[in-house]
Amino acid sequence: MRQSIGVGAWLWVLASGAAAQGVPSIPLEAGLTIVSALRFPDGDRENLVTVSEVSSAGAHYTWRYTQDGRSNEFSRFVRAADLAGAPRLDQVFLSSGPEESPGFTAFSISGAVYRRLHTEPEVPFTVTSVEGGGSLRQLGRFGALMTSRITMRGTLALVSPKPEPMLMLLNGVRVNLSTLHLAGHFAYQGKSGQTDLWVVADSTHPLILRVVNGADVLQTIRIDRPTPDPSVERALTTACRAELPGVYFDFNSASLDPASEPVLASVAKVLEKHADWTIAIEGHTDSVGTAASNQTLSARRADAVRQALTAQYHIAAARLRADGVGGTRPRESNATLEGRARNRRVELVRPCKGGSS
Repeated sequence: MRQSIGVGAWLWVLASGAAAQGVPSIPLEAGLTIVSALRFPDGDRENLVTVSEVSSAGAHYTWRYTQDGRSNEFSRFVRAADLAGAPRLDQVFLSSGPEESPGFTAFSISGAVYRRLHTEPEVPFTVTSVEGGGSLRQLGRFGALMTSRITMRGTLALVSPKPEPMLMLLNGVRVNLSTLHLAGHFAYQGKSGQTDLWVVADSTHPLILRVVNGADVLQTIRIDRPTPDPSVERALTTACRAELPGVYFDFNSASLDPASEPVLASVAKVLEKHADWTIAIEGHTDSVGTAASNQTLSARRADAVRQALTAQYHIAAARLRADGVGGTRPRESNATLEGRARNRRVELVRPCKGGSS
């Protein structure tokens, strides 16, 4: 039996970037990795999406997340014509393999809808979700149990024509992306609701970065591009310490997601190039949970990176040390989703001036 899931009470959110003037461009490209999160009392639940293929036919997305200790994977192919013009969004995913929904987008509004929002007060829009979805929070925990599709019809409208900046962690660095704030009004079986969402201010790829439904917020917290990033080697050379973007773990776990492989391979190449370097791998967490549990988790995650580099990429174990420091060295405030995301990280440290661990 095929399992289905709908993420979001009204809209499901993922992210990509804008090509606005003076703002970093994040094009739709194979290898792009997008992480969004919902807040729960015991920690932020992250959803990880990779763009596995892009061609003239369309884009193929793979979504992975862990729920109740089980890993789940869903795929979707969106046709190029629908990315360009579809006035509908299908947010239901099937576990049995890729699913096409002709006439629908999956993770964005289309370019045509984006352009109409600038010339019309309201634009008709349709969302396919799952019945009994409740809130974003309920779907984040229980969505995999829901199978009945529902169709909600309504409108999208610009809240303001002026773009709003949104801080984003791009390849481990804080940047401002340009976004448009939209208000969605949808109805189903006599019930209506409003959802606020923010999309990238780029008509060529207006993907959704943030959705607010009542008290629930589903927000993109990290974006990692697949292009080679020389900053890690440069930082290790000059500052003897580098934050390592592109490393992903399951919730409250030291299990590395397969999407981590490209950055681990790039680190291995740097270490092969600098055969005299020894490296301390530091694991860091946010402040959710006890200090003892965070220290243990951070140590296990650092060791998982160490083991991957030695087992998969044949870096000598004697050159690597794994340390866990828990939440003792936050980079940003733990009061926000984006701050906690920045604090959950892995750093590489060389024993040289400025890099003591």
